[in-house]
Order: sequence, then C-alpha cells, then structure tokens
Amino acid sequence: MEESCRPGGAPVIGAATGRQENPLNLDGSAAQALDRCAKGELSPEVALLRLLIAHRDLHALRSSLDALARRADQKREMRGAITRIAELLDAHPEGCVLALRILEDERAAADPRSPEQELERCRHLFDRFVRDSAEASVALYSFGSRQLLDAATREVFALLQRLDVLGPERHVLEIGCGIGRFQQALAGRVATITGIDIAPGMIETAKKRCAGLANVRLIETSGRDLSVFPAASFDTLLAIDAMPYVYRAGAALVATHFAEAARVLRAGGDFVILSLSYRGDLELDRQDARRLAEAAGLHILRNGTADLRLWDGATFHLRKPETPVGRRGDQPTRFSMRP
Repeated sequence: MEESCRPGGAPVIGAATGRQENPLNLDGSAAQALDRCAKGELSPEVALLRLLIAHRDLHALRSSLDALARRADQKREMRGAITRIAELLDAHPEGCVLALRILEDERAAADPRSPEQELERCRHLFDRFVRDSAEASVALYSFGSRQLLDAATREVFALLQRLDVLGPERHVLEIGCGIGRFQQALAGRVATITGIDIAPGMIETAKKRCAGLANVRLIETSGRDLSVFPAASFDTLLAIDAMPYVYRAGAALVATHFAEAARVLRAGGDFVILSLSYRGDLELDRQDARRLAEAAGLHILRNGTADLRLWDGATFHLRKPETPVGRRGDQPTRFSMRP
C-alpha cells in the first residue's frame, strides 16, 4: 500500500526498540516530503504520512521536527511546513498509530498472488480496515479524522465539477466506492449514482452512510469486471484511488476494466481515474493510460495531471467518442435504481 492510498495488528516501531533518539533521515523520502511540502507541492497531511512511513516512530519524529524547526539556517517556508506537520501530528496521534498499523497489516499480506487471490486479499483486508476506522480505510492521510476526510472529499468533488462530469441528468458509477463518501457527496448533483466494491464491510458501511438517499445504489461485486451492468448505461464512471488495486491483480484485469468502462459508458460519457497505480512512476502511468485508452477506444483529455492540494492523486480523464451519425447500436440503456 502506498502512502497516498486508501487502504489492525502490528505495533508501531519505536519505544520498544530504543529508536527514539535517532535523527530523521533527511537524505531520502523524508527530505523530499519536507521539501515538497515547503514548496506547496504536497499537503501537510500527505507529507506527515510519508514521514511516518520513513521514520516509524511518533516520538522520535516529533523530536526530530522540533530540532529541525530550531535550526538557525532553516528557511521560513521550510520552518512553516515543519510547524504545520508537527501540529497535525499533535492533533492526531492515535490516527498516526492507526495509519502505521494498517500499513503493517497490508505489507504483511502482500505476497505475490494470482488475480483471484489478490482480489480476495483486498476483500479480506478492507473488511478489517473499515472495522478499525471507516475514514482511514479509504484515505490513510485522513488519520481516521472525519474532518480531514470530508475536506479531501470536498476537494475531489470540486475537481469533478471543474471537469464537467456531473449534472442533474447524469447517471454515475463509481468503482471501489468504499464507505460511500462520494455517493453521499454527489447524490444531490446527479440523477443517480451507483457504487460498487468487493468488500462487503465497505458496502455495509456505505449503505448506513447513504441511508435515505433514494438515487443511490450500492452493490457488492466480484472485482473482475462490470458485467452486472448493461452496455451504455452510465454517463460518468469514477475510479477514485481504486485502480491501483486493479493493477496489483495484473495487467489483464486492468485492460478488462478499461474495456468494460468503454462498454458501460454511453457515447460522450466520461471516465475519471484518480491515481492509476502505486508504482511511483507517473510517466509509466501516462504511457499505460494512452495505450489502454487507445485499445478501449477512449480519448484522453487529461493524462496524469496534478489537480489536488490535499491529496497527491493524479487525474486521468478519458471520454468515449460521440456516436457517429446514423449509428443506432449504442444508445443509452439506463441502469434501474429499483432493487
């Protein structure tokens, strides 16, 4: 699991190992996270998560941040970033411990597997994570805080509005809906919104969150494809921090999801992906997006752009071409919201 992803057991490394006094390693990812935060390229939330991953000890990290902030040669921007990160750590110590526990659990189960085994692994893990914290299970950088998660959700909602993929006539499908935060946020702005997830615990939590929203439908699916939906049944398809898990299950499953996206979208429909993979190479992601989009017959409008401040997920916006004049075989078939 990467530091920006959604997704508990293992203890935080630190007090028991005597590492509290070790200085923060500023030669690797920790230095990069601090530098990017100081430049405004990385939010304090994501920067803190990366520092935790690099340092693994809350007390030692806090001491190191204090020492760094006191350095006489520290630039004002860097000192400000350090202060914001330290304040965030102080405000959410239990959430920081929780984030590290989830990461430890995920890593412990991350053996090479077949696609089916990988899907089952994700199903099992996310059922466990959502029991620990609904918020942290879908965004580790929320540190289990509903307030932090709501702010990140609002930012993604604003991006979707700028991309012009919402509207009162639009029928929306989200792959990997998790706890239903986007179903709840978007229900009042679209005709219908359907969320699917492979983890029954996620779907159960999402149904409680969206209770009373008549235009929301939540379905547990296999994760293998979108075969439960007819062709040309949606205007917008969303995959918000979900596609990286498809990548882990193999290239064939990724290609299947792109082809399925093209099938279930109506002509002119939009496919928005936020985070394509967790391999840490945006150029490779862009190359894959071009190749997969071409194979599926989709046009790329945005290919890995940085549009968010609170989260570092890259934006991939694809669109299904309009139906050629005179063609009748690709007319929309709306997916019924009735049970």
